[in-house]
Amino acid sequence: MRNWQAMPSAGPLPPAGQDLLFTPGPRLGWVFRDLRELAVPYPEPEPSPHAVQAQAVARLGTAEQAWQRTWKWVGKPSIGLALLLVVLAGCARSVSGNFSLGLTAVTIAALCGPGFAWTGWQWLRREQARDMTPEQEYREAVAGWDQRATDHESAELARLAGQPEWGSATIAPRRTDVFGGTLAGWQALLTVHGASLLASRPLLAIDLTGQHAAAMLTAAAQRMGIPAAVYRLPHDLGRCGILGELSPAQLADAVAEALHAGIPDGARTDRTIDTRVLQQLSGALAGRGVTPQRLAAAVRAALGHAIPSGILSTAELELLSGDLFPGGYREQIGASLVRLDAVMAEVAAYASDGWPARPEPYTCLTLDGGPRTAAGEILTALIAHWLTVQISGAAQGPPAVLVAGADEIARRHLERLAETCDLRGAPVTLLFRHLREDAAGLLGGGTTAFMRLGNHTEAEQAAAYLGRRHTFVVSSYTATRGGWSQSGGTYWSDTETRQRGYEYAVEPTALQNLPDCALLLADRAGASLRLHAVECDPAISTLPGASAAPLPPPATLMYGSTMNPAGPAIDVADQHPAEWQEPAAGEPEQGWLPDEQPPDPPWWERNQPPR
Repeated sequence: MRNWQAMPSAGPLPPAGQDLLFTPGPRLGWVFRDLRELAVPYPEPEPSPHAVQAQAVARLGTAEQAWQRTWKWVGKPSIGLALLLVVLAGCARSVSGNFSLGLTAVTIAALCGPGFAWTGWQWLRREQARDMTPEQEYREAVAGWDQRATDHESAELARLAGQPEWGSATIAPRRTDVFGGTLAGWQALLTVHGASLLASRPLLAIDLTGQHAAAMLTAAAQRMGIPAAVYRLPHDLGRCGILGELSPAQLADAVAEALHAGIPDGARTDRTIDTRVLQQLSGALAGRGVTPQRLAAAVRAALGHAIPSGILSTAELELLSGDLFPGGYREQIGASLVRLDAVMAEVAAYASDGWPARPEPYTCLTLDGGPRTAAGEILTALIAHWLTVQISGAAQGPPAVLVAGADEIARRHLERLAETCDLRGAPVTLLFRHLREDAAGLLGGGTTAFMRLGNHTEAEQAAAYLGRRHTFVVSSYTATRGGWSQSGGTYWSDTETRQRGYEYAVEPTALQNLPDCALLLADRAGASLRLHAVECDPAISTLPGASAAPLPPPATLMYGSTMNPAGPAIDVADQHPAEWQEPAAGEPEQGWLPDEQPPDPPWWERNQPPR
């Protein structure tokens, strides 16, 4: 049994972002939160065109009334008083011959000037109110409000400048099931998730995709200086030692389970017979040890075939061809021996004596690509059995387990592996290509996440599990890099019109078009499901706003919602607001009556560009 050791200290200085990847989690990626969501909202409401028009009308009415009052009680009396003073000055000249023009002007200015000035001021106010149209006044009010709101937002963003925009999406260190995804998405997820696991414990990565989905994780671990052992199966079957580390009884059980993986319970009798035959063969070889080559040779000897010299001793050959299986019993187990010969012949072709004395902190078993074969299915089942044995027999600190392509493993083997990991406290993450058959039966058994599900039926099932009342936000960083079509979603923009995020509802079409590096994490830790949109692009670790810790609660940062888009997150086809009814088939749409004219739209709706 392998003795899993603690992680060594970090090796060479990593490139930018690697140090953030290799921090304890375990994390599936990062959750994006725009800092504008945390800004305290600008308290002043935006100017309303209705209010501006009402204020303009009221101001014009007030100015007109003030002018009329001033003209009646100040303007006219002032003019009359000025005329009276001129007349009196003329009379004084006629009577006495004395007349002072300067004194007369000073007197008129002193007595009538204030009245003239006040009357002129009121007249000017009325003319200004007449000249200022509601449209112009509204534009000026909006311009002033925009400037004040921009200054407020800039101050809030400066206050929040030290807060991260990308928080770590950490999960409980237990079983996690991920359904769907593309090769690029799996490569990114395995890198981010595997790196966080490697930061705190050894890792067993099993890549059953045949497309080297774990290659990016392997390269990142090697750049960090973490000792790694990578085996390509079946070519490295003997070198990796998964068969050599099994006891004779465990090897017999593993081969029998592998032979009958995925077969219904109706074949339980055949599986029991095969297990018993393997146990008898292993017992016969116990004196010199049981290896895949010797076990394959024992099966062929029991069938009466010639065996190359040196593999089995003379005593073993006599036992196998004679007393081990009496004549009648040998006939009854003939079919079992033929099945075992078919399995063990190919396994023995790759297995060889000698395997590593101890494992590396990072061990990766990856299946070579190519069409699925019976030998490949047997090897997959053997790997699953070996994983279970490794976790259950680990002396202390069992390694974490990552399985990419878990669809290839029978459901009962997955459940046994998950139960063993749960009992030993080992995190296990299973990545399924599809949400169907055995994978669908495992839905909800642990932390559940969904990546892109191309099949509509699978996307429907995932949407029903998540709940269509939920919405999720994907940052523009991931949406644009993933080639996602943003049609139908609402987005947020800053003052430079740089798109920040897209909000979507949980619908099958949205799940079918998720970006490669996006996944929806269903959190059922509380009384109800909470949905988190997680982004697993390793390049996020290089962004200045990325953090190794989860995002702090909004309430601790004076949370305010200034960027909540109005209306539904997504317009569902054939769905309309409740107050609007589609006309029935053949029914004409409601129009204006022939003798009526549509009312003129208000000024703030005129001369607007089409939407």
